[in-house]
Amino acid sequence: MEIKLKKRAQKYLDSVDENTRKKLYKALDQLSRFEGDIVHLAGTKNRYRYKIAHYRILFEWVKGEIVITVIEINTRTNIKY
Repeated sequence: MEIKLKKRAQKYLDSVDENTRKKLYKALDQLSRFEGDIVHLAGTKNRYRYKIAHYRILFEWVKGEIVITVIEINTRTNIKY
């Protein structure tokens, strides 16, 4: 699947140190294969949460489509569901 990053998600990736950035890009690669700790967010139609260590990636995916849109990447305490 293809991953698209919203401006907010890309801005966060640009702001973190290189080791964290590598970890998050590896997580995005796993996300493109829909692997890992992925949970559908209650009360939403197409939004999901992917947990990697103490980071969270919020994304939208419509079943049957090949594009995942990453809405936000942040730490567990700072992410807004």
